[in-house]
Amino acid sequence: MKHKQQAIILTTLIAGFSASLQAADSGFYGYLSAGQSQSDRKAEADRVLAGAGATAFSSSIDDTDTAWKIQAGYHLTDNFAIEGGYTRLGDISYRANITAPSTGAGVVKLDTDGWNLDLVGRLPFSDNFTGFAKLGAFAYDLNYQCSIVSGPYSCGTARRSASGTSLHYGAGLEYTFAGNWFARAEYEVFTKVGASMSADGTTGTSQEDVRVGSVGIGYRF
Repeated sequence: MKHKQQAIILTTLIAGFSASLQAADSGFYGYLSAGQSQSDRKAEADRVLAGAGATAFSSSIDDTDTAWKIQAGYHLTDNFAIEGGYTRLGDISYRANITAPSTGAGVVKLDTDGWNLDLVGRLPFSDNFTGFAKLGAFAYDLNYQCSIVSGPYSCGTARRSASGTSLHYGAGLEYTFAGNWFARAEYEVFTKVGASMSADGTTGTSQEDVRVGSVGIGYRF
């Protein structure tokens, strides 16, 4: 419920900015970008597995996936803008093969998305190139699913979720071409996404930063 309320608030703010800017026909822009997300949650997962009683095991994690977002923004001044929208951070898969005290295997999958709202500082280098940095909040929703492939082990609650608001920051470079069209390359960090797991792994979803590198294309109205 908390996450839905945050999403509604962010959407309303973005819609309000869009409406006011369209009336003024100045300052409004939108863009779509895609890239790769990465969140290394293996250390926490290994710790939880040991806490649950596994004394010998091997594990691996696929901690990268495709991330994408769609954003709307407004130039408050030449050097500052506000922007926000929907961001999907992708999926993570963790696998473990346990050999003691009993043999077994399990898989954990996570997927994360949410809504962000940021203040953006801009520094023009030339008529076409502009550097920028952003700082804001990310209202996230993380879904956790655990399954035991074999063995006498338990996931506790197999399906769980975590929602909250984390700090979001990043920096990048923007290049203007073909009139109002522009391209972007940026690097972002979404901090402490998820809920810390209990010692035996029966509650929580894991909590780590998510890092995203992306490129995109946008248009100024």
